[in-house]
Amino acid sequence: MLILPALIMSKENSDICIMKVPTNRIKDIVNHYVNEIIPLYGKEEATQLVLLLTEHYFGIDRLKLAVEPDFRLTESELLTIHFAVKELKQYKPVQYIIGQSEFFGRHYFVNEDVLIPRPETEQLVQLTIDSISKNKNYKRILDVGTGSGCIAVSLALELPEISVSACDISEKALETAKKNADALDAGVSFFECDVIHFNQDLLPEWDLIVSNPPYVTESDKKQMQQNVLAWEPHLALFVTDEDPLIFYRSIIQFSTDHLSIGGCILFEINELFGNQLVKLLQDNHFTDISIHLDFHSNNRFISAVRTA
Repeated sequence: MLILPALIMSKENSDICIMKVPTNRIKDIVNHYVNEIIPLYGKEEATQLVLLLTEHYFGIDRLKLAVEPDFRLTESELLTIHFAVKELKQYKPVQYIIGQSEFFGRHYFVNEDVLIPRPETEQLVQLTIDSISKNKNYKRILDVGTGSGCIAVSLALELPEISVSACDISEKALETAKKNADALDAGVSFFECDVIHFNQDLLPEWDLIVSNPPYVTESDKKQMQQNVLAWEPHLALFVTDEDPLIFYRSIIQFSTDHLSIGGCILFEINELFGNQLVKLLQDNHFTDISIHLDFHSNNRFISAVRTA
């Protein structure tokens, strides 16, 4: 059977958009859009991105694509993937396009108000779980700078017997975090705060404080990819070259009044500043200080125990 190319017309921002695709067969559609974005992402990543879109929007994964290559998309479905790929061409992260990201085995809502959860941060969650399992006196956790809520929600679900609180300076980020907690039925207490200027009089005491604060220096921007620089919130990413430890210093100072004696602090860190953080923790009466490697063998996390 002769399959004619599909010509689809639609309106976007009051302009007529003409989309030419070879056919409406899913195999042809995938190949078409993979080839369109190969110059931007390379073949392997381009394939992964288009397949992620087809699986998210149409439930078509690699297996179904192999088994049913003649499966056909409707005109509406063709438009959906067309405009999603158009956003990929603008380097918009695919997680923002589909509105979700996977973290610690669960799906989280994400948008441009929050960072996209990284696999390394899953290790921070696991380190926190391990710390709790080693000390049965730890009953209360605070996640500082929660963003999407992925750390706090994961901990609340993995440790249902523990009380979990989380804070962020961004009201919009907290809205997303609460949405994730509600969707996953996680008991997390959220509150808005400025990490640099904690209102300490109104806050209780916790047994473990965990945080993945901003730690990318301004000078590191030139090494970062466009999809991060153009789309992810800079407020949650960057610190000045002059004071790269500003958030760590503030959280450590806060912990002197709001972390129990014997309590633990856990940070995700910039690998370049591990030794400086060790000294900062030592100067603030922390012991049992350990730097932990991520799965790339980089210094990525630090843990310490408050002794006074």
